[in-house]
Amino acid sequence: MKKIKSIVIAGVTGALIAGILVLVLGIKFGNWSVGPGESKVTQTTVKEQLVSASDLITTRYHYSNVGRYENSLEINGWSIPLTDKYFILTYEGEALLGVDMSAADVNIAGNTISIELPPIEILSNSIDEKSIEVYNESKNIFNPISVNDYKEFVTKEKESIEKEIKEKNIYETAQQQAVESIQQILDLSAPIKENYTVDVKFKDA
Repeated sequence: MKKIKSIVIAGVTGALIAGILVLVLGIKFGNWSVGPGESKVTQTTVKEQLVSASDLITTRYHYSNVGRYENSLEINGWSIPLTDKYFILTYEGEALLGVDMSAADVNIAGNTISIELPPIEILSNSIDEKSIEVYNESKNIFNPISVNDYKEFVTKEKESIEKEIKEKNIYETAQQQAVESIQQILDLSAPIKENYTVDVKFKDA
């Protein structure tokens, strides 16, 4: 019988960090201007710049947990005595939330740039292997701990974290930060900042 329990240590940190790096973006977009051969900002150029900066239009969710894994051999659904195995460990990880900018719709009408974004999604969710500390593990010769046990534990923990993210309104925070990030990115372009109003919203809003 397998059991995986996860307990939050001192609360989930909930470190929500907008992925805007103004210095990097300033270097990248500071020279984005309308040249002699380009008479205006276009939907294509706006879309290309947003896609290239998609890694920065993100929200980071940091977590720190303690989890316990339990397992025993079974016969017809009954646990066999003296075959219990378990381990307890702590770990830290980070989930990255953002949008698929290639699926965004960009429209320019007059002096307004309208951007419609697809839903927020979890782009990645990884546990920092260096942060893992094992506090207690069994040494059962009849049912030894295997690499697959650790893999199963990590998979279940990630699923639990992703469920937690959905329940804690982190998606709403990520939406707000995505809108703010895009507006800041486009404001780094002098032609856009001086001549256009940027309107950003989500397609399902």
